[in-house]
Amino acid sequence: MDGRFAVILPIGPATEEVVRARDLLDSLQTFEAGNYTLVLVDDHLQGRNLGQEVAGDGDIPCAVITNPRRGRGDGWSSGAAAGTLAALQAAAHLADHDFVVKLDTDSLVIDTFSPRVAEQFRRRPELGIMGAYQFSPASDRDRSSAPALEKLLRQWAVWRRTPLGGMSVQVGCLGRYGRIRNVVRRALLNGYRLGEHCSGGGYAISMRAVRALKREKYLDDPLLWLKTPLGEDTVLALCVQATGFLIQQGETEREVFGVKHLGLMAAPEQLIKRGYAIIHSVKDYNGCREEQTRAYFKQLRSVARPGARFCKLR
Repeated sequence: MDGRFAVILPIGPATEEVVRARDLLDSLQTFEAGNYTLVLVDDHLQGRNLGQEVAGDGDIPCAVITNPRRGRGDGWSSGAAAGTLAALQAAAHLADHDFVVKLDTDSLVIDTFSPRVAEQFRRRPELGIMGAYQFSPASDRDRSSAPALEKLLRQWAVWRRTPLGGMSVQVGCLGRYGRIRNVVRRALLNGYRLGEHCSGGGYAISMRAVRALKREKYLDDPLLWLKTPLGEDTVLALCVQATGFLIQQGETEREVFGVKHLGLMAAPEQLIKRGYAIIHSVKDYNGCREEQTRAYFKQLRSVARPGARFCKLR
């Protein structure tokens, strides 16, 4: 039986982000029509009618929430984490869903993925996050989260500048820094290695793990990490492992997530041959042009029947 799932889709304030979201949803609807609930995260300060602008009217359940950061912090890292945690809070009550998929607007769906993701989570109930595994050790200082995490584990530290601006004094047993330190410590005790995560362009979280996050109150304060320099994918990896679930390491037989931080893992036709279902990033990079990449996959989708329309989630 195919797994029913929720989709978290953060949408930035730029107009082109809405256009990208529409193309992504067209790809999702082509391969997974009627099998999901949509949760849009609006990162626009003034707010927009995203339910209409992106999803339109129809019969697919759709909720729109506003990123609680309200323009504060770094929208590409801990600000994105705030939106994702808030969206997981909204999705945690979906009783008949097996997992949650988080996508970016520069992701695309190029094949059906729900049976493979659901089967992986069924076979490995200890698995919390499924995605493109990344490990950046402390020696990779330009990309690794390890130095920041080591600092967050200290009883006392000074941050000369935070993503919220200005200096911050960290007291490891008090307030938000105390709660952050407890999450990192619990994750380490459960086997987490500083610097590991599943790449944020597209990953899946089992609904068992989402409910554990809610139970442990890790979704209660989406702004908890806003002062930290951690990326959204690192924050989610920490929280999931702190609840006792694991992060996928290594490729499965038919990998679902062909996800990189910049550019595509291979040429579009090779991505299809390798069996990937979710890819990232289709933005211009290294000679590949976003417009051409989207047109290539849109042409392939044109032979598929149109899916259901979208509707607002009551």
